[in-house]
Amino acid sequence: MASIQTHKVPGPEGSGPYAYRVEWDGDEHDWTYLGPAGSLDPEAPANGEPLTDSEIAQLREENFGLARYRESSEADLYKKELANAFREDMAERFDEDVFAPGDDKRTTTVELAEDAPATVKQLLSERSTDIQQDLDSSAGQAPLTEDERKKIDFTETDTFTARRAKAAILDEGIPASSWLDSVWSEDLTTESEARGAAKRNRESIVGDRTDENEGNTANTSNEEFRSEQEKSALRYAKEEGDEDARDYLLNEAGWTAEEIENTPVPA
Repeated sequence: MASIQTHKVPGPEGSGPYAYRVEWDGDEHDWTYLGPAGSLDPEAPANGEPLTDSEIAQLREENFGLARYRESSEADLYKKELANAFREDMAERFDEDVFAPGDDKRTTTVELAEDAPATVKQLLSERSTDIQQDLDSSAGQAPLTEDERKKIDFTETDTFTARRAKAAILDEGIPASSWLDSVWSEDLTTESEARGAAKRNRESIVGDRTDENEGNTANTSNEEFRSEQEKSALRYAKEEGDEDARDYLLNEAGWTAEEIENTPVPA
């Protein structure tokens, strides 16, 4: 009966591990070399017959990387600089081999190798969760659907930018069903650019907003032009002291510190 054995060359510069199929012929054990971790193809090993399901399962349990059927784990870190900072940190602390062959540094999604250490997988999951919570608590963010994520080219933008642009475009009156196809572009890098694109396209999509067509007189107060998003941010900034909301008003929406101080919180 055959069994699978793995061995690593000992020593400071040891290599491997390597996989062997071991069979007892009645007199001695016959060792058949199959290949090294990361390069062993279960369907075409270096020698002998393809690996059986049980042999593949055994190697996986031992975290022996296979060239096929690799079950990588991945997580979105939402901003390219955050994703690449994580990649650099893990490569320095562990090795480049912790990343899957298909991991793309142009995207915010980090893909780990099947045999990456459990510590790295845990760190990636925790980092993704922390960033997600920060995004959800920040003003001016709109979650992306799975279908939207498939259509957006994340080699040209990042999740943070796309979520903020979506929130701004929807706030300008563009329907959720058409914002991506009608307004969105990976060239939109700031909220003001997203709002400008939405305003240019709004009339052809849904017509001017009713509140712009009715009662738009010289006596209209400045507060009536504030978006619902800005009103919400003002409430968080003044009632809860939310620094993210205040930064949004100052850096994205064009408010001044004096306006924030003197504008009453909407009812």
